[in-house]
Amino acid sequence: MNRYLITLLLMLSIRATAQDYNAPYSIYGVGDLEQRFYDRSIGMANSSVSLMSTPHYQFLKNPASLAGLERSNVYVNMALTGKIITYAGTPIGDNNRTSRDMSIKSFSVATKLNNVWASSLGFMPLSYAGYHYTATKNVEGSNDTYSGDYTGDGGLYNIYWNNAFALGKHFSVGVRSSFIFGSINLTETLAGESLSSAIVTETKDYYNNVRFELGSIYTGKLAKNWKLSLGGKFTTKTNLNSEKTVTITEGTTVIKEDEVVKSSTFNIPVAYDAGLSVTHKDRLTIAVDYNYQPWSDLKQKGTGYSLINSHRFSAGVQFSNQVERWGQRYEKNYVQAGFFTNNSYLSIRNTQINEIGGSIGYGGFLTGNLFYGLSVEAGRRGTIANNLIKENYVQATLTLSLREFLFSKGRKYD
Repeated sequence: MNRYLITLLLMLSIRATAQDYNAPYSIYGVGDLEQRFYDRSIGMANSSVSLMSTPHYQFLKNPASLAGLERSNVYVNMALTGKIITYAGTPIGDNNRTSRDMSIKSFSVATKLNNVWASSLGFMPLSYAGYHYTATKNVEGSNDTYSGDYTGDGGLYNIYWNNAFALGKHFSVGVRSSFIFGSINLTETLAGESLSSAIVTETKDYYNNVRFELGSIYTGKLAKNWKLSLGGKFTTKTNLNSEKTVTITEGTTVIKEDEVVKSSTFNIPVAYDAGLSVTHKDRLTIAVDYNYQPWSDLKQKGTGYSLINSHRFSAGVQFSNQVERWGQRYEKNYVQAGFFTNNSYLSIRNTQINEIGGSIGYGGFLTGNLFYGLSVEAGRRGTIANNLIKENYVQATLTLSLREFLFSKGRKYD
């Protein structure tokens, strides 16, 4: 391992914190679900279900993709994003019109153990919660009211082990085994004339369980200079175990501390992904993806909202600048563009929260065996109809991929 890998690990150890981050729709369910896999394909609107990893970098979306790596190497991949959101709608004023966020989105280490089997360990977020609002709360049995301040934060995270197997030259399969964990937190602060000091109630919902993703990719020749790839992925239903605890304080007096008040489950349905891509001379790649999640089957709903079936469609294109040196061809740099639409799993006041956006990307060699990718995504989420909130956002992503040789008994290759 050289100094570039050490630099990546040091960057990972630096905690990326949200800066006045506000996601109003994360108040529902287990927060805003992360739909993206932050790898090289992010500039193609993450259209990579059918794309195989290469001897130089990983694709993360399909667990079968890992089989495309090269033996006798170790691969490190990480992604960092910064996001600016502008809000519109009836509840929005000058003091809450924008928010910002910066965070590490993924980190993984992979290697190909033999000619058939590749394996990786990684980390990525599953959902985010971050919101703040004020409201008036009535005192039961009287005409008194309290002013309430409500802050939500937290999220769920995903640690995974990915294994992929090459079954011949054209077909690969893979399975990603994940452990999901984390908490969604709500802090309520009540103040009023009848209170000598504020009453603060901290509620934490802790979630955990395992999830599995099964994937496959077929690649074959379409014509002399054209290659066709077909990819599919199935994600199992996940019943997240939930334990809710409450801490209540009035001034400096602790009334309750981490008291378990409820145990339940939150269900995430099965998910189906399908993708198709065509490649011309390894220079031009066109890819399309589709994702479907049948949330309606779970019949989960709450006050003012329900969970409904979600659909995501994306398409992307990539141009790779290939050069010849010392009798070998390699990629000098690339440019990408993509487009996506997402009908989310949330219906609020009988209105589905939809998203639409586009992306562009550029990347190449940074130095040695270190590759970089820069992408910008802009989009719109939600609506101002029915007194809801519309989000306009711009998100920039930096991905870094490092390939290092593994030496065994003084040899680079077997």
